[in-house]
Amino acid sequence: MLRSIVPLLLVAAPAVPGTSAPALPSTSAPAEAKASALSVDPWWEKITVTMTGDGKAQGCKYESSLAPAPTQDCNVVGAAAGARAAPAKSEYSTITFERRFNPGGAPPAEALMQKGDKLLGRQVMALAIDGTGKVGACKVVAITGETGLDYGCEEATAERFEPKSAAAAQGFMTIMVYGHTEHVV
Repeated sequence: MLRSIVPLLLVAAPAVPGTSAPALPSTSAPAEAKASALSVDPWWEKITVTMTGDGKAQGCKYESSLAPAPTQDCNVVGAAAGARAAPAKSEYSTITFERRFNPGGAPPAEALMQKGDKLLGRQVMALAIDGTGKVGACKVVAITGETGLDYGCEEATAERFEPKSAAAAQGFMTIMVYGHTEHVV
């Protein structure tokens, strides 16, 4: 079920307004999460959508290390049209869209997922950020998973970072989509 729903949800939308999002479902992010530039310090953000077996969104949570509140509700905009025809009423899925920034010259370690989670797609990009906060260079250094991601170097170079100094910085942006399906009795 996850594999059939994920491509339907992969619509670019701001997770932190003022930036483009990593193939996240179209959501209205909480107002408190609005930021004009991303930090060059380590950060992460994710949107988790809970869906019933028929592909209808039942809930949405936005979490970010950049936001003042650790977890906030969000709204999924649009429906998962074309979800499978014969849904299991006793099934629900969560799909998590996550992006992380890790500063430095060494690629980040694989992110740990919870038991039962299935990696659907992961992409790691090396970024060179100039002293003004502009991403001057981007290179995809790793791709794994079954689901293609709509966030790549074109979107990453449109990002704006808040530099700590006039010196250039480098880091890695990791985009992940993973899901979990539960059957309830």
